[in-house]
Amino acid sequence: MSLLKKLFSADPEGLERKADGLYAAGDYGPAKLAYEKALSASPESARAALADKVQRCTNEIARERIDEAKAYLAQGSIELAEQELQGALEVAIDEAVRDEAQALLDGLEAKEAQEQATSVEVTDEERVALLMGQWHEAQADEYDGYGDALLDALLAMHNEQLDDARTQLEALVAEAPEPRYLWLEVGRARLLTEDLTGGKEALQKFLGSVDDDEGGETKLAANLALARLADEAGDFEEAMGYFEGAVHALPEDYRPYLAMGAFLRDKGHGAEALEVLQTSLELSKTAGTDWRLLEELGLASEQVGKTADARSFLEQVVEFFTNRQVTDFPPTTATTLAKLYEADGRLDRAADMYRALSQGSDKERHALYHYEAGRLLQALGLADEARRMLTRAGALTSEEDVELTEQVAALLQA
Repeated sequence: MSLLKKLFSADPEGLERKADGLYAAGDYGPAKLAYEKALSASPESARAALADKVQRCTNEIARERIDEAKAYLAQGSIELAEQELQGALEVAIDEAVRDEAQALLDGLEAKEAQEQATSVEVTDEERVALLMGQWHEAQADEYDGYGDALLDALLAMHNEQLDDARTQLEALVAEAPEPRYLWLEVGRARLLTEDLTGGKEALQKFLGSVDDDEGGETKLAANLALARLADEAGDFEEAMGYFEGAVHALPEDYRPYLAMGAFLRDKGHGAEALEVLQTSLELSKTAGTDWRLLEELGLASEQVGKTADARSFLEQVVEFFTNRQVTDFPPTTATTLAKLYEADGRLDRAADMYRALSQGSDKERHALYHYEAGRLLQALGLADEARRMLTRAGALTSEEDVELTEQVAALLQA
């Protein structure tokens, strides 16, 4: 049997030995894939033990993501921590692992979670205090008139008792003489229960009930939610109207400009996006670095052919993460930067980007990232390193990845 056939053959015992080695080395993602391949090729009598090993890998992957989340929390990177914890919940099987991830998620808004990255038990009273701390004066005055009934509804919504929350809020708004901010909560509840039409109507009523000089963050949130609904409905003009409303809600805040710029860039309006994003950049100088803004500036610059600017902005994103000892770069940033490096003939830098991605949290595309790194390393004449990356790519491809499997095999034979 040729080396290539050995690499891609469905030998269950060989696959299990390979998976055992990967598991012992702490490569739980590749180990899980190898165990799953062994499981599909094994007789019925051997499947229970292999299924148990798959489950062990899955739990270890979840634990890794929880550890990554704790590291992000220690750095104050709340958004990245939330992504890791959501990923852990998606894959974890062991109840204790799931409980740990959920506890951390529940405590993200608490100060202790940001400072210590530990699990926080938040009482209902503390949740109410957190909510009240975010209310505007006019909002708090209105909500005070609804009493405990509103607080009960908001806690039910927080605890994902969505139908109960919506029923309570609908009853309140039906009885309220002049509801304003209450329409915002009704809109959120309707959207969370998949009533898009009703949610849109409630948010529009909220926006129509507040004056131009009030609302602030709440008007920003409502306009952005309505913009997303219009985008999903394919109505570009309506979406732009709501993005403009978001800008008017907080004209000195960089975030609505960032949201509008990202939307325009996604729709192919690169020049307009770049103009809006440059405004966002100017406004952001007093708010600290937002890597998402740098990424959007890089993508928009690349879209209009300003490759030097694109490279500069995307390199700043990478620098933002590396300065925090994080090498799990945003995939869109890293892949775009890799393509720019390759177009410039800087194959080593392009390979570095793919190598970093092959070790990151975007595990579903690890096979592709290993292949791209191997392809570039081979072009650089680094045969041994290229073969290692390509061999790993082959081990990670699934049966559905026919084209990628063929591409890997072709380079291994070269």
